[in-house]
Amino acid sequence: MFHGSLMNIMGTRLDVLMIGEEKLLSLLWEDIVSEAERLHRMLNRFNPGSEISHVNAHAVSHPVKVNDELWTILVDIKKYHQSTLGYFDATLRDYNLVILDENNQTVVFADKTILLDMGGYAKGYALGKMQKMLLQAGVRQALVNFGNSSVVALGTHPHGNCWSIGIEDPFHPGRQLKVFELCDTSLSTSGNTTQHTNHIIDPHSGKYMAERKLVSVIFPNCVDAEILSTALSVADNQSIEAIKKSYNNAICCIFAL
Repeated sequence: MFHGSLMNIMGTRLDVLMIGEEKLLSLLWEDIVSEAERLHRMLNRFNPGSEISHVNAHAVSHPVKVNDELWTILVDIKKYHQSTLGYFDATLRDYNLVILDENNQTVVFADKTILLDMGGYAKGYALGKMQKMLLQAGVRQALVNFGNSSVVALGTHPHGNCWSIGIEDPFHPGRQLKVFELCDTSLSTSGNTTQHTNHIIDPHSGKYMAERKLVSVIFPNCVDAEILSTALSVADNQSIEAIKKSYNNAICCIFAL
């Protein structure tokens, strides 16, 4: 078993457990670190040199041409905005104000106060990239873990029939809400904690989620799980049921704390 750990990446810690030949896994870990750092640089709006920061700085005044990867991401986010009834919104206000020109591959903001924040998307996207890297390298047993909040599991633990991930109650230390048994799937958990309150916004109201609540979603697609856990954290009950219909195979657990 190879264990690699990277601190302070995408707002949390990255841990990767892989089963295989040591030399291969050591080289693969270096590639995973490079990819995580590349995506962090590209999608971190607080980094003045990131492409997202460049878009935020200039798309308020004129169309900005973006690279192929970021273009695909922005189009993808538009689809998620629609499928979640607007509860997932990378602008935290109204993604419809982000105008995408497919012919020129440009983005412009229809409102000068708009900016893009990839906080509810980037970790899921990074997990999907790492999952692909692992499979291409022939690794069939692995766990990629962003601080227990965003996880992808390949195969099983070498001493069991799954990878077990426990979700703890952040307001009651030592109390475990649930243990998820993962195999060839992903898990994303969103919500308020004692360290992170007032960090999830309902884009319809513009207000921060005040409830003491966690939402965990299991879904094969890493990005889908990440998006759903964020959207379901702020959606009302009727909207939750409507959103879930677009993701029939999703396992959703909502914990009131």
